[in-house]
Amino acid sequence: MIQDTNSNTETWWKTGVIYQIYPFTFADANGDGIGDLQGIIKKLDYLNDGNPDSETSLGIDAIWLSPINKSPMIDNGYDVSDYYDISDTFGTLADFEILLEESHKRGIKVILDLVINHTSNQHHWFIESSSSKDNPKSDWYHWQDPAPDGGVPNNWLSYFGGTGWTFNQARQQYYYHSFNENQPDINWGNPEVKAAIYQMIRFWLDKGVDGFRLDASSVYSKDKYYRYNPVKFDSTDNNKYNNLHHLYDKDLPENHQIIREIRTIIDEYEDRVLIGETFINSTLYESAIFYGMNNDELHLPFTFEFPFSPWYPGYIQREIAKKELITPEGAWASYFLDNHDIPRHLSRWVECSLCTNPLGIAQAAAAILLTVRGTPILYYGQEIGMVDNEDIPAEQIQDKIVVRSETQESPESRDGARTPMQWDDSVHAGFSFGKDTRTWLPVHQNYKEVNVAKELKDPNSILNFYRQLIRARKNNEALRIGNWRSLIHYPYEHLAYVRETNAERVLILINFSYEKDLTIDEHISCDNWQVLVSNIREVDKIIDLPTTLEAFEVSVLRK
Repeated sequence: MIQDTNSNTETWWKTGVIYQIYPFTFADANGDGIGDLQGIIKKLDYLNDGNPDSETSLGIDAIWLSPINKSPMIDNGYDVSDYYDISDTFGTLADFEILLEESHKRGIKVILDLVINHTSNQHHWFIESSSSKDNPKSDWYHWQDPAPDGGVPNNWLSYFGGTGWTFNQARQQYYYHSFNENQPDINWGNPEVKAAIYQMIRFWLDKGVDGFRLDASSVYSKDKYYRYNPVKFDSTDNNKYNNLHHLYDKDLPENHQIIREIRTIIDEYEDRVLIGETFINSTLYESAIFYGMNNDELHLPFTFEFPFSPWYPGYIQREIAKKELITPEGAWASYFLDNHDIPRHLSRWVECSLCTNPLGIAQAAAAILLTVRGTPILYYGQEIGMVDNEDIPAEQIQDKIVVRSETQESPESRDGARTPMQWDDSVHAGFSFGKDTRTWLPVHQNYKEVNVAKELKDPNSILNFYRQLIRARKNNEALRIGNWRSLIHYPYEHLAYVRETNAERVLILINFSYEKDLTIDEHISCDNWQVLVSNIREVDKIIDLPTTLEAFEVSVLRK
């Protein structure tokens, strides 16, 4: 018998599917070529219309919105100038309240991106703090005098390249920024700063927001003595940021105290979730500590090792097995393939693999994401097989942070993975009705073939495959909360694993190639398996355990 653990209790953020929306490019309701909140409202029925048997709804359970606060948009919203208001680009606070109400009517939870490592340099806090050394907010950011030679205070670097210090004429001091110079880091060591942030968090929770995704949640704390980071032995990385041991500018013990305090606030409200980006280059081992020693920090830490895995069964299973081993008892894992900071998975994996079947990769990736033990996070458009747009003219690049860098250390533009959602084959792919308007980013040229309207009509489309998998997940306890167990210890061409509870067992079979012979390492009952989802086999048919798989077959079976 399978023993249930504390982690098998059902809450929406464990059993549901989260869908990330990049507001700039999801849906444009006013025809100005830029996505907005009213556009999202108009598309809610596509995400979940409240009908579990819907023929057109995707069936997700929560939306996570990339930042929508007021911002000068130097980093496309990740530079907040007013935490209490909505950017005019997207609408108004009243629009957000309508979005919240309409989402909740349909059973959709709403998660906000919370950018609290830094603000915009146009935030009134920073404007006041930078005005003089003796103003009331003088210590709300990280200020340091120049070094004796007049240079930067220490060797702390920006993740986007170059020094992390920028000189301010008014104060005759440097301020620190983990990212761009327009994004000064908040001084979390100041109790007044904490109180102001915590008051703001309660403001949004009181409005009914269902949780937050903490941006860059591992870099809040800084060493109070501003000590130099040691250089790694024999370091040769072209990106100088990776050549330092970041002992003093990120992930200090105080960082976890901050997250625990935020979690305490979250727990004052019923049924809310706290998600956190533990930094893009953190390992799974490093990220696991963000659950907290008593599961009192993040509910769902985000890590990047799974999406960055090569498209190969052994590597992918290794990442799943690592999560199984490292996730603490009573805690819960999360999985994603894409987000706004990395290339889309079909662009990464199809290009870098020998597979001649992109649809096979899309179906296999969807099945893995939606059948492993953890909360799946979808990125808008992945459910229709969107890929990166690599043909964005230089004058249309919107990722200003990285393209304006003059160093070789800065990452490439992330715009390719942020292009407009492809709704149909009309002008601008149905994203915007403004025929004479240039969209914020150009629509991918494949939109006439890859779009929601066309794929809804095709029973064999990747969109309908996602819909089937999401429905199967909702209807089967084992896929929601069951334990995970591999049936092939060292996979080469296939993945075979089960999700199981005391009540049921679900078997997932995935063929990564043309190799048909299937050999599993574990004994398992051979007869009376019901086909739940398959790109090859007849759904609902009762079959015996297959000993061969068709090329690129993906099948989910229940016993």
